[in-house]
Amino acid sequence: MQLLVQNGLILQNNGLFLRGHVVVERGNITALTYGEVPPTCTNGEVLHADNLMVCPGLIDTHNHGGNGFGYTGDENEWKKIQERLSATGVTSLTPTLESETLDETLKFIDRIGALMKKNDSANVDIVGIHLEGPYLNVERKGMHQERFIRTASREEIDRILDRANGIIKIWSMAPEISANMSVIKTLAEAGVSVSVAHTEADYDTALAAFSAGATRVTHTLNTMPALHQRYQGIVTAAWQHGAFMELIADGHHVSSTIIKMFVAASDPGKIVLVTDNNECSGLAEGRYTIHGRPLIIEGTQLQCETGILAGSVAGLNQCALNVSRCGFAAGLAIKMASENPARSVGVFDRKGSIETGKDADMVVMDGQFEVMATVKGGKIVYKK
Repeated sequence: MQLLVQNGLILQNNGLFLRGHVVVERGNITALTYGEVPPTCTNGEVLHADNLMVCPGLIDTHNHGGNGFGYTGDENEWKKIQERLSATGVTSLTPTLESETLDETLKFIDRIGALMKKNDSANVDIVGIHLEGPYLNVERKGMHQERFIRTASREEIDRILDRANGIIKIWSMAPEISANMSVIKTLAEAGVSVSVAHTEADYDTALAAFSAGATRVTHTLNTMPALHQRYQGIVTAAWQHGAFMELIADGHHVSSTIIKMFVAASDPGKIVLVTDNNECSGLAEGRYTIHGRPLIIEGTQLQCETGILAGSVAGLNQCALNVSRCGFAAGLAIKMASENPARSVGVFDRKGSIETGKDADMVVMDGQFEVMATVKGGKIVYKK
């Protein structure tokens, strides 16, 4: 036995918690037992989780960095990002690149591919790449630099897919631009989840995108047309097609009232909590310069000097807590940060729930979703 997580409240597939014990061998969950008496552990480590929630490791599918660093490929910087992720309960993620030149995109793919080969020794698994852009609508660019935004070309797509060799999991784009719409089917056939993002798409265009193979919406309700009582928009089309919908529940990107309405009206199995963290996450309040742009952290909010939100600094555990504070069960909120993202990027066969045979990726949290311990592959990588 390598690890015994003892006397915790284990999250079940039905969203409820049962007191029990998790047995881990060689990085995998090998047994789950329930009741007050734990199995004997004679040759391993015991993690006491008395009266704490034992949940699947959280999975962030929209993340640009943390602790002052982005995904440059430098192993020391990657280590610092992992420290931030582990402290917030994240055990897997898809590093996300905002709109860039083709050359920089290819370099990013090479860097992340190299880091993925070292997953076994890392404290966080990289399960693929999320390209956020560059095929966006400049009218909804948000913090993306307009000089890098362009329309899709089949030649560029082919070069990127060839270089990535299957590790691109999500590609965010604006489908109302005809050249972008034309590549959705190609990307879907290559196993990429195309996500509607930074867009002026109307209902009919969104429906066409989902019919063509898009399966996701990026940071739903942000950088897209606003909700309106007579507007059948992107969210409605996503509901109809059963698309996954990202949600930044940091308390700033979407109000708590809208979160409550959105979650209540949606299929809860399709909502994917994300952080949209960048290099500023994990840093103290103050002024910073990221990619030549001055950014301000004030309280729990990150914005540029003009007041535009510049991503989020909330951890994924905090996002789940905020959903639960809107009146939803803790188990449901946690599944939105673990099972749902795992399903959305095709890794639910090994991650996203606590079941025998799966990777021993777990987070132990108290009732306020404060992370007490994080376990990745059976190894305790963070302990408060």
